[in-house]
Amino acid sequence: MTRADHILLGQVLTLDDAGTRAEAVAIAGGRVVATGSRQAMLELRGPATQVRDFPGATLIPGFNDAHAHMDSIGTRQLRPSLEGARGIEDVLARIGALAARTPKGEWIVTLPVGDPPYYFEAPATLREGRLPNRHELDRVAPDHPVYIPAPGGYWGQPPGYAAMNSLGLRLNGITRDSAPASPNTVIEKDAHGEPLGIFAELGFVNVLEPDLLPAVPRFTYAQRRAGIARAMDLYHRAGITSIYEGHGSAPEVIAAYREMWERGDLTMRTAMTASPRWRDAGEAAAAMRDWSPLLRGRGMGDAMFRVSGVFIAHGGDPCVRAIQHRELDYMGWSGYVQQVNSTEEFESLCELAGQYDLRVHTVVSDKLDRIVPVMERLARRYPIGERRWVLEHISRSSPGDLAALRRLGVATTLIPAQYLWKHGRPFLRVDPQALDYLSPARQLSELGVPVAAGTDSVPYDPLFCMWAMTTRRERTTGQVMGRGGMVSNDVALRLVTRAGAWLTFEEGEKGQLVSGHHADIAVLSGDPLAVEGDALRELSCAAAMVGGRWVHGER
Repeated sequence: MTRADHILLGQVLTLDDAGTRAEAVAIAGGRVVATGSRQAMLELRGPATQVRDFPGATLIPGFNDAHAHMDSIGTRQLRPSLEGARGIEDVLARIGALAARTPKGEWIVTLPVGDPPYYFEAPATLREGRLPNRHELDRVAPDHPVYIPAPGGYWGQPPGYAAMNSLGLRLNGITRDSAPASPNTVIEKDAHGEPLGIFAELGFVNVLEPDLLPAVPRFTYAQRRAGIARAMDLYHRAGITSIYEGHGSAPEVIAAYREMWERGDLTMRTAMTASPRWRDAGEAAAAMRDWSPLLRGRGMGDAMFRVSGVFIAHGGDPCVRAIQHRELDYMGWSGYVQQVNSTEEFESLCELAGQYDLRVHTVVSDKLDRIVPVMERLARRYPIGERRWVLEHISRSSPGDLAALRRLGVATTLIPAQYLWKHGRPFLRVDPQALDYLSPARQLSELGVPVAAGTDSVPYDPLFCMWAMTTRRERTTGQVMGRGGMVSNDVALRLVTRAGAWLTFEEGEKGQLVSGHHADIAVLSGDPLAVEGDALRELSCAAAMVGGRWVHGER
């Protein structure tokens, strides 16, 4: 008889096909041995077995965030916050305090003005309705270059505002004659035409730093690694035990994860996709040729860390591409290389990937109607369903396009909180029936299309993601974004746990609390299938385990 290393007591949702519930789970060698009654599981106890009782709690398979951006959350932890500042003097007091303990000449770079994690309505959160200008910043930090960055659309919503003092402007060569390459960047000026030290970014993507501010410190490799370590703890506290970064990750970010994996410091099961730095089709062909032995199929790595396939973007702003190509190493907060491809360029790059047996991951957004015909043409030549190509971040859709996805057999991901809650307002103009097909979790599930859901760090809380799928309430109006798209708690829970394993060919070994699966477990304060509406957001994660090892709570 197998003796358990751990026996966990409490209500257990196995999330198997039958929806089996149990009273306890037994674990040995990092995997589930069995689930069942308390008495039956306690019979597997040995002299060294650790028994933990979680009365009133519910044990579920650990959350698998299918679009995590964990490293991006990590880098946000590395810079000083201005949270709680309600006026310019509050901001200046924070900057002055930082200047007092920073060696002269060194940069002071903070987080944006406003309240994290979204920084909505900043700088209206300040009494003056604006950021401090260069002269005000000079008063408290004359000997330090100071930069307060703008939150991008991926954090909150445009426009975003940044501020810089005189020394910072001088180091970056900003004068009255400076002209942004992007029409979405505005340099605010005084009555004499001199820069005020305030910049507005009107677009969704941050381009201010690669365009105009080369002297602002970039994140170092060591900082990327340190950020990941901090973020892992935050994500584990949310019950997340696996992440899938299908949006693509830059080489430096992949290297940081890999180093942590090699050292045994990686406690988050991490699946990544390469985000390439090619400039044209020729470089792309060479890169895919050289990468294909490592990244084809399931890729390289093991159950804790794996890199597979290539991210190829569809759409985007050519001006953004031109700016990014000046400094291809620049990633800012994002952790990936910004790509821009027309539909024709996208298809050509996907054709190359097909030739080299590389699975493709792409962000769809509201362009599913353009991408589906491309996928249909490629499917005539390559087994893209077998290779599990992934269409991510789907927002608007139609019955015909979803039926096509079913025929193609491709995998899909959704970001419900992004399109239904955070950025739902633009979709309020959509025909009410079409709203049912916005972030179509219900329709994809009913069709049998492999679909998983991710947080996109909006916020990095899978329970919030579940709430968005089940209530579909827009942030500013509270309007339901298509009642016909609502899913049950059971479907929502499976999409943020079990379903993500399909993206990484691991559906036979994780995502359920059944014999042989990895012992990846989140201990929730209540039953996520027994509460409705806003009560989902009130649940919390008391403990989390990865492969039989406590990573949060009980250690």
